[in-house]
Amino acid sequence: MKYITTFLIMYVFLSCQRKYTEIENNEALYAIDTVKIDSKGHLLDLNRFILISDLDDEEKSLFLYNAFDHSIDEINLDRLDFANKYFFEKEGPNGTGESFYSLNHLKGGFFFIKSYNKSAIFDKNGVLVKRVDWVNSIDSIGSIYGQQPENEILISSSDLKVFGLDFDDKNRKIHFDILSIVDNSIKRLDLDSEKSYGCFVLEGEDSQGHFFVKPHVYLSSENNLAIISHDFSNELILYDSVGEFVKKINYESRFTPSSAKSINGKTITSREHAGKEFQYFLEQVRFYPPVWDNVKKRYLRLSKITVFSDDRINGSFLPEVLKTSVFLSVFDSDFTLIYELAIPGLNYNFGKYFSKDGKFWIYQNFSDDLGFVIIEIKDLN
Repeated sequence: MKYITTFLIMYVFLSCQRKYTEIENNEALYAIDTVKIDSKGHLLDLNRFILISDLDDEEKSLFLYNAFDHSIDEINLDRLDFANKYFFEKEGPNGTGESFYSLNHLKGGFFFIKSYNKSAIFDKNGVLVKRVDWVNSIDSIGSIYGQQPENEILISSSDLKVFGLDFDDKNRKIHFDILSIVDNSIKRLDLDSEKSYGCFVLEGEDSQGHFFVKPHVYLSSENNLAIISHDFSNELILYDSVGEFVKKINYESRFTPSSAKSINGKTITSREHAGKEFQYFLEQVRFYPPVWDNVKKRYLRLSKITVFSDDRINGSFLPEVLKTSVFLSVFDSDFTLIYELAIPGLNYNFGKYFSKDGKFWIYQNFSDDLGFVIIEIKDLN
């Protein structure tokens, strides 16, 4: 395996009580390696930017959904090669549903798998362990929930909790639902107090009918926390593994605004108009979910600003990208922003990233081969 290592000069800013102080010599080094996974002749599924995947607790294996044969491929990240394959059934008593929407690797070698209107815990042999019953769950006043959230994650704890995001598109709201598997009870919370979601929804009518363009709202599990984050606001909302609120976080960045400017009150008249307004959001900032670095006890988060050309090709929703500026924010274990890095030359569009062995791994597709860009950040202590 060939490693290509490049040392780049970067600008690093320290945060102390939300005030930034430039490092004395204004320079520091970080190393970027690129690695490619040996698939050993197996066809890995890269169609979804490996977003339907999860890292094990030991940070040795990545478990990746493969829609080609409805399986989970295990990638050994120490050896950088394919390790194993676990097959699942779509239908029947052990059926997962037609396709995976998300998966979590759980302690003991189990998987939590979400499909359309289904979610359940399975073992590595594809055998159903426990079906999650959102539809018949009961809320605090005894009402039946009667639906399935759009996004789900499960965090292992003594009382297994499944967390879900349900989108009320009509009222442009997000509900955060917490289901206890033990007694099938549910708790619902309204998340969007700062309108980080509703203010960036683009909705309208044209000759082709009704359209609805909404930002991504991410639900992730890091460091035994459930974390909700947004495309166009740096707001983070944290809950612990049993569903108790921890805190809400906003922070000031040196490189990007804390939030894109919304277009509240503006009428969207066509899909072309929606595309222009969505481009307006992306040209300000786009945020991605934070991940936990278990070695250095810190959180890492990407954000970017995109510059587009003036022309749309064949009526595409967005024009061609001319330039992308990518930034890496580093937080301490309490989510205090401690410094930020501008990473020139990093071509990040969308895809899985995580921390392993104190380094930051970012998914890359190398001519349909699975690979990663690995960033090692110099300690500033």
